[in-house]
Amino acid sequence: MSGGGINSLIAEQALLSLVQDDDGLGRSSWSSSLQGWSRDSGISICNWEGVTCGGGDDGSNIIVKEINLPNLGLSGTLPSALGLLTDLEVIVLKNNILSGSIPQEVANLENLVTLDLTDCYLTGTLPQRFESTQLSSLYLANNAISGKFFHTAHSPHLLSIKEIRLENNVLTGTLHGLTLSSMSNLEALSLSVNDLSGLIPGVELGSIPTLQYLYLDSNHFVGPLPSQLAQDNGASLLELWVQDNALSGTVPASYDRFDNLHDFYIDRNKLTGLVPSDLCGPETNADFFTNAPPEDTRNYCDSIACPAGTVAAEGVYPCSECPGGEGARLTNKYIGSIGECTDYTQREVLQIFHRATTKGGPWMGVSDWDDENKEICQMTGIACDAHGNVVKISLKNRGLAGHIPEEIGFLSFLESMDVSDNALLGYLPSDLRWTSITSLDISGNMIRGVVPPLLCMMEELNGNIEDHVYYCDRIACPRGSYNSFGGGRSGKPCQPCYDESPFIGRKVCMQKHPGSKFDWNESVQVISDGMGVSPKIGAEIVIGIMLITIVLCWLLKDALCSLQKKYDRGSLVAHSTHNNYDVEKDYDFNVEGNGLADTHYKDDDYGNSGSQDAAYRDFIITDENDEEGINDDDNMSRSTTRSATDLMSDHRGMTLSAPEKFKRAVSRGLSGELGMRARSTASSINVGARRLNARRQIVERNDPLTPGRYTEVGDSFNDEEFGDDLELVNHSTSPSASHGATASEKDYTMTKELQTSDLLDVPIIT
Repeated sequence: MSGGGINSLIAEQALLSLVQDDDGLGRSSWSSSLQGWSRDSGISICNWEGVTCGGGDDGSNIIVKEINLPNLGLSGTLPSALGLLTDLEVIVLKNNILSGSIPQEVANLENLVTLDLTDCYLTGTLPQRFESTQLSSLYLANNAISGKFFHTAHSPHLLSIKEIRLENNVLTGTLHGLTLSSMSNLEALSLSVNDLSGLIPGVELGSIPTLQYLYLDSNHFVGPLPSQLAQDNGASLLELWVQDNALSGTVPASYDRFDNLHDFYIDRNKLTGLVPSDLCGPETNADFFTNAPPEDTRNYCDSIACPAGTVAAEGVYPCSECPGGEGARLTNKYIGSIGECTDYTQREVLQIFHRATTKGGPWMGVSDWDDENKEICQMTGIACDAHGNVVKISLKNRGLAGHIPEEIGFLSFLESMDVSDNALLGYLPSDLRWTSITSLDISGNMIRGVVPPLLCMMEELNGNIEDHVYYCDRIACPRGSYNSFGGGRSGKPCQPCYDESPFIGRKVCMQKHPGSKFDWNESVQVISDGMGVSPKIGAEIVIGIMLITIVLCWLLKDALCSLQKKYDRGSLVAHSTHNNYDVEKDYDFNVEGNGLADTHYKDDDYGNSGSQDAAYRDFIITDENDEEGINDDDNMSRSTTRSATDLMSDHRGMTLSAPEKFKRAVSRGLSGELGMRARSTASSINVGARRLNARRQIVERNDPLTPGRYTEVGDSFNDEEFGDDLELVNHSTSPSASHGATASEKDYTMTKELQTSDLLDVPIIT
């Protein structure tokens, strides 16, 4: 019915679905002060405040074009009934207290141009399809939206989309190159502060000629800064933010094609070498130095990243030299380093490793790594050479829980590490490339992301360097695949897996084929290997544990049911006595009428019914107008970050529901991993404040959007670590891939049923 309007009663009902009961009296406080927004207001819905209609209103049919209700304290969920307003072009509900997910009915609106749900506490997964071929602006920043960034190259919205703001959410997985290359009109992409991993698809991003603003900072990207971002037919970037990731290699010299690049942040990565001098100048990152003395004669390359052997509070000028000369440069080898100079002894590295892997308690068996009086070479699981250098760490199936710390790279003589069959989380650090490692086993854990390419290219690691081809799956099977060893070291290739597990190095697949069931025999074999027993004994142990678990669950359930019945009867007795009711009659009525079965027991004070899980792990809210005359929604500039506590302060005086109380508690402080993440984000406040002027710098320049001239230079990566004859391929996919080949759509999707590109999303690196 698009273009012809809908029945006015249906339109009214759809709009009133936003007026949800938040005070127990059947009304919403936000709507009571607005014109209209009531069935008995006597005002046409086209005259309701925040509602805009199009032409053709004949009294019975109405064309609703816009819903614009920002900053009103609107609370509740985003109703699916909005999907009935088929002519909607603009939905702006930013800075309200909406919970739940984005309904597919809203994503299905075929005429949608702008969807702005910034700062709304939304959860759920990101819809993978928006049906509008006119969708231009998608603003979903500062929520708790999970799932993958768009992983389908066939969604109708891809060709029309110009701006995407998804910073400060909980997106995971990798970036799908084919999907990005389909966004041929994309101008701004902001994915800052998420949990994205893998490699940056430079070829596909570099093929978008309109792309000017790219924000990928504060994620878990690995691999090199792709030189292909600066292609001959593109190179239009004005801002590129990739700081606070795990990128390695050097800064490509080809980036000097970005003639108008004025914001370029690369600090807090694993980059080495020097910043190409052609990228340095007084206009680059100038907003950092507004108050710098005019006579200052700094090295302008320090404005991009402090050199190796130096550190700074924010990884950029002013830089402080590390004491120790050349030795300090060897131990502080990364550019753009923050904090203090580092140089660890072997004991200090092992202590850091021990602390990082005991998050779930002490290791199983002997655990003496925290014993200051014990020689490191005598510690359990450690082997040393004749000179006292640690060459082997063997901690298979020891109950390690936590992550592998990046400081492991300081064990320069380490040759072998086996931490398989534990409960390690996080990502595999590329710092292992600074060791002498030739054998690495991380299988059977819960490690995410991809194997860092510079690890894949280490000679002799797990049998690498055959025919100058380096296979990442010899270190760990990529996500979406498995084999009984967790990697391809045995010559057994990794096989595709049809489940949604995000981990690498898996030994077991829950679903090997569409519709298949769990492979019991293979699972028993893996468990038996881990326990060091025969498959028969392993099966008996597993069956015994399952039977005991079932019995215990049954007994526990029976006990809880008994307690619940006593509680319910006591509550009814108390209630009936207070109201002079017949206790027995009242109780019988509720039982037969399912009154008890229909009772909804109240959640705790934080509204945590168990469904939130990690959705509220932290909230980083962005001030949208911190400086007069700057509209962050219009120009996509990054701005000052602040905590969710400040956001809640904006809504003082409002009655908070249980979920909002939960969010407030999260924002005010958490222990453990969540608290660490919140405090880490808070430490970036000064960085955000100093970078707030980025947009003002553009506005003050004359005609800043005019494409600049491109310098005709080669595409050399300019990194001695990447030889001209090296190739990185996925062993399980194309073991005979030709040098320099480009991944096809088949390489990303394999089959329609698999629907995950992560197995094959590692591009070829030469």
